[in-house]
Amino acid sequence: MKHQHLTYWQTVWKQFCRHRLGVVALLVVVFFVLVGIYAPLLASSKPLIVQFQGEWYFPLFRYLFYPAFFTKYLDIFYNLLMFTFPLFVCAWIIFRHHPQKRFWILASIGCLHILLFLFLILDPPRDPAVSPAINQYRQEQLQKHLQKMKFAPLLTSPLLPDWHQDLQDMTPYAQLNLVLRYQHHQLQHQRLQIYEQDYEAQAKRRGQSHTLFPSLWNLTYQQEKSEQERHQQVLNQLQASYSQSQSLLTLLKQSCEPLKESIYSSLPPWLICSFLTKLSSKDLASFLEAKRIVDKYERAQAELLYLQERHTWLDTQVKQLHGEVMPLIRPFHWEDDAGGDQSLNHFVSWWDLTRINRKDMVSALIFGVRISLSVGLLAIGLALLIGIPIGAFAGYYGGKIDLMAYRLIEIWESMPTFFMLLMIVAFLQSKSIFLVIAVIGLFGWTGFSRFVRGEFFRQKQMLYVEACRAMGYPDRTIMFSHLLPNAIPPLLTLVPFAIMGAITSEAGLSFLGLGEEGSNSWGVLMDEGRTAFPAESYLLWPPAILLTILLVAIALVGDSLRDALDPKLHAY
Repeated sequence: MKHQHLTYWQTVWKQFCRHRLGVVALLVVVFFVLVGIYAPLLASSKPLIVQFQGEWYFPLFRYLFYPAFFTKYLDIFYNLLMFTFPLFVCAWIIFRHHPQKRFWILASIGCLHILLFLFLILDPPRDPAVSPAINQYRQEQLQKHLQKMKFAPLLTSPLLPDWHQDLQDMTPYAQLNLVLRYQHHQLQHQRLQIYEQDYEAQAKRRGQSHTLFPSLWNLTYQQEKSEQERHQQVLNQLQASYSQSQSLLTLLKQSCEPLKESIYSSLPPWLICSFLTKLSSKDLASFLEAKRIVDKYERAQAELLYLQERHTWLDTQVKQLHGEVMPLIRPFHWEDDAGGDQSLNHFVSWWDLTRINRKDMVSALIFGVRISLSVGLLAIGLALLIGIPIGAFAGYYGGKIDLMAYRLIEIWESMPTFFMLLMIVAFLQSKSIFLVIAVIGLFGWTGFSRFVRGEFFRQKQMLYVEACRAMGYPDRTIMFSHLLPNAIPPLLTLVPFAIMGAITSEAGLSFLGLGEEGSNSWGVLMDEGRTAFPAESYLLWPPAILLTILLVAIALVGDSLRDALDPKLHAY
């Protein structure tokens, strides 16, 4: 008697909770869902909050919807879900005693989410590190300089790099991004230094001497050092001839009488002044050689000074970072270059592994949850939208409609989903994740249609359907307001296993090399491990293990849900 006040779904939930393994599996699935939604808070190169030069910044939230940082529309969709998901949860809890009101509020939040997503896609936010006004000013100055170079090449000095000028033209966010990237590479190098002795020991066993530890910090430093040495070498080579060439150009500038700007366009570039028109070809060649030497020397000098001043500025500004709160797990975005040489993977722990494209492995695993969840939910959602109406009409009306629908189901089932995926991807030469979702949905609805058809055949003979007909309800109302709600609970037992099939199909397609290029799908990660097998087979196991855990958890949830929905197993 004490359970008579429970609703149907409360009874199902109570029965589900009797399966401890199913509850644990549900918690695992919820954990994966939360990781997928809030992935930027777990792995990103942008801090949540930081104080720089006395000002507070929120870089991660400024770049959440910026398409050049989150290049996949799927990531922007989930980033927006970070804010709307709590609204869904609150509405579900607050209006749990008002099902109809809860449905409309949840639908309103969903529509709002989609509208905001479309707005962000059509009118994306701008990069806070870029100032259109500054860029326009620099372009104007460049055009003026090119105009001078066109009509007076010997008298116009080239544009040389100037760190102080570049720094002045940077927005505060541009400066902050430089300092943060410098700091993250430095901190990563400090973390990886514990493996330096092992790396050097193996290098000595291979007969390699003076081997640089190939962290990203060291490789960047070595590159800058090589550039500085190259510029210094140029300065040493041209030191003797620079003074003479500079004196010759000074004489040219003093003797030159510029022509009027109005007739520049009618003259060849070298006829820039009355003095040059009297020069012999030998003298003109001497001036051109002097111009080349002066320009090359001054450019090398300017670039060397630029690198030195930039490095000094970065070392100073790193100390200006305070109150920095980084994402919880990894300080790299899944598209950031996070690794040095690939040989480091043989020494570092799995936590610091990098992919074969030198992207961070853990960050890719975290963001890869989004693809698996999206494929499972969207593909099966599309399959339900197709399969339920077809099965409903076939089961309710029977006769010729049922015969035609059943022949269609049989024909459609003869085309295996996975092989249709292979054929369509090969035919269209497209590896978009949305194409994969569409194909899985379009060829995976037949099981749902069969089930709904059978439920409608069984339910339409019951007395409540006869009562609805006697009351004059139209067929549409009987089908979708009375029959379908009674067919949905048993249909739910198929959904978890269908989601498993969709996720497996996408992962298998990606593992075969037909997944979306530049993606962080777990199937793509496994494919990268396969291509590096057996030398770097350790890249294969992390995504394979996570995929297995997710699939097993979904299967256990489906099994427990099936038992909870079975009225024969309800215990009161």
